[in-house]
Amino acid sequence: MIRRVWIAYTLELAKAIRAKSTYVGPALVILAVLCTLLVHPVQQDGRSDYEFVAKATPLALNLLGWLLLLTYCAGLVSSELGSGSIRLLLVRPLLRREFLAAKLLHGMTYALVLTLCAAGTSWVVALTRGELVGVGFGGEVMYTAGQMLRAYLIGAALALIPQFAAVAYAVMASTLTRSTGAAVIATVGVWVLVDFVKYPLRVAPFLFSTYLEAPWQTFADRCNGFSTPWLPMGYYCLGTSLAALILFSCVATAALNRRNLQV
Repeated sequence: MIRRVWIAYTLELAKAIRAKSTYVGPALVILAVLCTLLVHPVQQDGRSDYEFVAKATPLALNLLGWLLLLTYCAGLVSSELGSGSIRLLLVRPLLRREFLAAKLLHGMTYALVLTLCAAGTSWVVALTRGELVGVGFGGEVMYTAGQMLRAYLIGAALALIPQFAAVAYAVMASTLTRSTGAAVIATVGVWVLVDFVKYPLRVAPFLFSTYLEAPWQTFADRCNGFSTPWLPMGYYCLGTSLAALILFSCVATAALNRRNLQV
């Protein structure tokens, strides 16, 4: 099974690399980071520019990158259902759940690429146009450059978990319709609606999307010399995101198994 999933996944990547539309998302994320310079300029003035990194990364990922991720993943299965190409894929010794696992890995790879683009661009800009020498106040070093990099990596890793849950959510929606447009509208529309009512209904702590910002906020606090702990936020982030990922993956698998591919 693992070998078949791996082969299907590599074919997914090869197909994505050939498609020009694949590069739109990373390009827009990089552009969003560069546009952050307009509101948060960086210069070599003897002060560390971690604040730029803390603002640029979530700005690029938590709204634009999030919408790009949902839109991209919503078309992973629905496009093949609509064209009928899924029937050709499943003629091979590839089970439906294995096909879906390859799609989920494809989406998770795309989420990782978007994060790497945002992270790499923000750090390169801060290093080349500004300074990253640690965080200090009154001549006292609060956090060294190594500690700040480690905090950023922890935040980036934690922020990836809800993105992976979002991939499963979008792929689930993608299995429920043959129309990519309908899948995108449903995916984004339901997310906007839930995000709008989650605080009035007091269900925000139980939703994975709530923890998109939290890891970056912890890093941002360190930029200002504060020591905000990673826990228990990290546990909540992992718990809600993994639960959502498993739930959406199971629903997607059940929906695809029940679907008549001949229609």
